[in-house]
Amino acid sequence: MALREIDQEELRQLDRMGGDGGWVLSVFLPLDLPEVPTRRVRGVELDSRLVEVEQQLREQASGEATVAVLESCLQRVRGQLDDAVVDDDAVHGVGFFCEDGGEVRAYALRRQPDFEVAACFRHGPALEPLIEAMSGPVWGVALVSRKHGRVLRGSETGLVEVGDVDDDVHRRHSQGGWSQSRYQRGIEKETKDHVRHVCDLLFALHKRQPFERIVILGPPEMWPVVEANLHPYLRERLGGHLAIDVEDASADEVLDRVRGLIAEQRRDRERIAVGRLEQGLGTGEGAVAGPKDVLAAIEDRRVETLLVGDGARDEQVERAVEGAVAQSADVLVIESDALEECGRIAALLRY
Repeated sequence: MALREIDQEELRQLDRMGGDGGWVLSVFLPLDLPEVPTRRVRGVELDSRLVEVEQQLREQASGEATVAVLESCLQRVRGQLDDAVVDDDAVHGVGFFCEDGGEVRAYALRRQPDFEVAACFRHGPALEPLIEAMSGPVWGVALVSRKHGRVLRGSETGLVEVGDVDDDVHRRHSQGGWSQSRYQRGIEKETKDHVRHVCDLLFALHKRQPFERIVILGPPEMWPVVEANLHPYLRERLGGHLAIDVEDASADEVLDRVRGLIAEQRRDRERIAVGRLEQGLGTGEGAVAGPKDVLAAIEDRRVETLLVGDGARDEQVERAVEGAVAQSADVLVIESDALEECGRIAALLRY
């Protein structure tokens, strides 16, 4: 069983698990590995993580029928464990989903999870840890109307809904008079309170796992209201606004709408990074290019952002990526040919 990669189609299929009230086991096993992990070390690490999960879930399970289904799912996940051990340093863990009476699906976690282990056994899959472990920048998408609010998390690879807010906001009507004026002011206050609730949820999710960018979707008249209520940390990450039907839009429809914004932001980030690289190489300060100088800068822990040409996969590039990630440097894939003359690898430096 090969590890699956996360995308919107996979998320859609996972979301169908347990759709008829069936139980779904969701298990996320991070890998905390030495500098040169062997296949055996990876296997031992995954096994020890799964033992920890098994103990936690068995302590929480109750009811003879429920316990029997849990044990069946755990056995089936354990039966797939060996196949989930891969020689890929970019895999920082494995996520398993097992449906009662259905299939077992295993996914590569391409981002280092911020938890030791995570697991749950419920009616339906737990998708948020999977989204948080996706590669690429994490976006927060807030859909806000006068009465409804929804928050999705993910990237251009896939989005999943992680929270919603429904408030009882009265509808406007057109009768006049002083009482009508007071009534309309009451509606405006209810609307602002509702927007604040959505923004509070968005900020709580950001504090738990930061968003790199935020997008506001909904009726255009709501955009300035939402933006005014965003926490300053979120306002500075605002990537744009789009009109959409808040109540009825699916995750697929939302992703189709925001992909253009995400791609535009990626191009802007690439353009700024290449500009900094050219300036730094021109002055001899703040940037290096080529495998030898980049690896030396990583060794000295000077790298702020590692720039890698799209498709570059040789041993030196892999060493550079591993070193950059280990010291919390950003890694930016450059899709243009800007790095062709310097071995398809360069770095922006902290100092």
